Amino acid sequence: MSKKAKGKVQSYQDLGSFFGRTQKFLLKREFENNLFWEVKRLVLKRGVSGWAGNVFLDGRIVLSGMVTPTGYLLLSSGPRHALLRLVAYAKSKKLKIKGVTGPEQSVDCFCELWNGSVASTGREGKSFMIYSISCRRFPPFPLSLALESVGPGSWPRIQAWTMQFARESIPPIQANALLAVTREMMADGNLFLLRKDGVACGMGGFGRSTPNSLVINEVFVPKEMRRQGHAADLISGLVAKAGERKVRNCILFSDFEGPSNLYDSLGFVQVGRFVEKGFR
Repeated sequence: MSKKAKGKVQSYQDLGSFFGRTQKFLLKREFENNLFWEVKRLVLKRGVSGWAGNVFLDGRIVLSGMVTPTGYLLLSSGPRHALLRLVAYAKSKKLKIKGVTGPEQSVDCFCELWNGSVASTGREGKSFMIYSISCRRFPPFPLSLALESVGPGSWPRIQAWTMQFARESIPPIQANALLAVTREMMADGNLFLLRKDGVACGMGGFGRSTPNSLVINEVFVPKEMRRQGHAADLISGLVAKAGERKVRNCILFSDFEGPSNLYDSLGFVQVGRFVEKGFR
């Protein structure tokens, strides 16, 4: 394992230049790097950008990173020597970051190198398994079920379910922040209700996207309707809906750590672990 920094850091004045140079590299591991496109969307929406750059070695990009609106450094996968170069660069430029997020190996290595800092635990630490599936190979959605776009008339139910979803998440999610995301998904036509025999059984939708994929988000079935196969039906419906939109793949994040995982049983493939670690 290399202990010597290698490569050269190139920073960019604007996101257009960064993505123009970087997107081809990010697409090589599109599922793992999916959050880069969401950060780009948020930065363009808010009009406030942070640092973004690449580490080059022999004229090729070997590591990418950008500071998110929440102050975390988002990383791609990359070799240790490139992470060591980025750490040295960040220190020399006095880059202000609250923590690091991205593929587990990159994040753990960066945290180890960043002033020997140990990532904080508790509320700031998050860990998810990334899953993917091809929309083209997924079985058709059963005709006995209906997946309908959520309109304003369904908001009271959606609001209650979203708040329950926030409370049950590990760690818990701030309800107001999740409600804002849910409203945006609904406004964009990306939030759906699963109905069986006319009864609403659950909700889910698409929270963000990459050039070739949609990220499934906020899959929720109320307590009284669980263990009846509704979650599997809901996810199947969302994959089918993505296929109707001519999207190649679906991605989702799961914090479930048990031995039997619904996503595995549906044919999803584990891509890797995505983590977020804050500095003390």
